[in-house]
Amino acid sequence: MKAWLVVNSFMNTEKFKNLYQMLSDAFNKRGITLEIKTASDISLEVGKKINDKPAFVIFWDKDIYLAQRLEEQGLRLFNTAKAVELCDNKILMYQALANSNITIPRTFIAPKTFEGLNYSKRDFVNNVIKEIGLPLVIKEAYGSFGEQVYLAKSLEEVNKIIDQIGYKDFLMQEYIASSKGRDIRINVVGNKAIVSMLRENKNDFRSNISNGGIGSKFEPKPEYLELAVKAANTLGLDFAGVDVMFGPDDEPIICELNSNPQFASTLQYTGVNLAEVIADYILNNL
Repeated sequence: MKAWLVVNSFMNTEKFKNLYQMLSDAFNKRGITLEIKTASDISLEVGKKINDKPAFVIFWDKDIYLAQRLEEQGLRLFNTAKAVELCDNKILMYQALANSNITIPRTFIAPKTFEGLNYSKRDFVNNVIKEIGLPLVIKEAYGSFGEQVYLAKSLEEVNKIIDQIGYKDFLMQEYIASSKGRDIRINVVGNKAIVSMLRENKNDFRSNISNGGIGSKFEPKPEYLELAVKAANTLGLDFAGVDVMFGPDDEPIICELNSNPQFASTLQYTGVNLAEVIADYILNNL
């Protein structure tokens, strides 16, 4: 059986290559040849038919247009185009979670603007600050590894960040001080929470390993695991890295979900190779 691992055309650092190799090795052990493909390898032409189709596609990219073209030709994607889209755009993600009554920080979406106009009127910022106070977290709609996420402690800092954002879409959230620099990465595959890792960063409000955070194997309370699985299911994810914050009364609050999580750190800190779990899941759900 032949399958594709679709990856981004430009993300070719060693970190990503190692992850792709882990997935390839896991499927090879199960008799599946996993061919690595980029958008250019497949075809950039709209309407181009794929003649030699794979049995399935592991979609480890955020190219929604490519994912949609593949699904239109009848290919099964893990994760689906819709699930990847919901995770990649934080605004869509939080709206979907809130609509399913999943606990998130209070979240406000900046009004739409356009290049050249930028956020020239900012009355909405004052209204948000009246609601949730300072500091507040500002997140661009698109961003990974904790980048494009900012903490503003004053109105001056808020305005400086918005100047930097330009005309891009963004949202504002209440700051969960009880989870400063720490959260739980819960790895969900199918309907199961497979393994969890506590992430801590004493030098930043963000806990991401890529920003200097440290991980350790961790057993969360059942309500944390349940919320993570519910959030992943809400977005239609086959597998996901679900980041859960510690609320003021130790209640779980969803921070974000990632449709193609970097799980090398999970292997390093917990000993669990998620590539093996993902391979078993996909082969059992074809």
